[in-house]
Amino acid sequence: MLSGQRLKVQSGRLRGSVSSKVDEDKDSIEGTVGAGGALVPYAPAHEFGLNGALGVKAHLRTIKQAFGRPISPVQVNIKAHSRNVRFRELRFMRDSLDIVAKIVPKNIDAAIQRGIAGG
Repeated sequence: MLSGQRLKVQSGRLRGSVSSKVDEDKDSIEGTVGAGGALVPYAPAHEFGLNGALGVKAHLRTIKQAFGRPISPVQVNIKAHSRNVRFRELRFMRDSLDIVAKIVPKNIDAAIQRGIAGG
C-alpha cells in the first residue's frame, strides 16, 4: 500500500514509538500521529534532518594505531565535546502520511455512500 524509502531498523524503538490518537467531536474527527519520547530522542533528527552542533559525552576509545602505524591496543579517555553534524532528513512519517491523506478521504466517502445506499 505505501511506497517510498524505508528506514533501516536496528532496535525497533523508533518504529515502536509511533503513536496515534483519534478525537471525535459531534462536528469533526481529528487524528494525531507522533513519534519520539525519552527512548528515541533522535526521532526529530531522522524526520526533519539535523544541521548543527551535537554534544558527545565523555567516553573510552581503544587506539590500535598511532601516526598510521599499528600499536598494541590502548584505551584512552575522550573528553566531552561537540561536533558538527549534517544529517539529511529521512521523512519516515511525513511521506507515509501524505500517501494516507490521499487514501482516507476516498475510504470515508465510500463508507458514507454504502451507508446511504444501505439505509
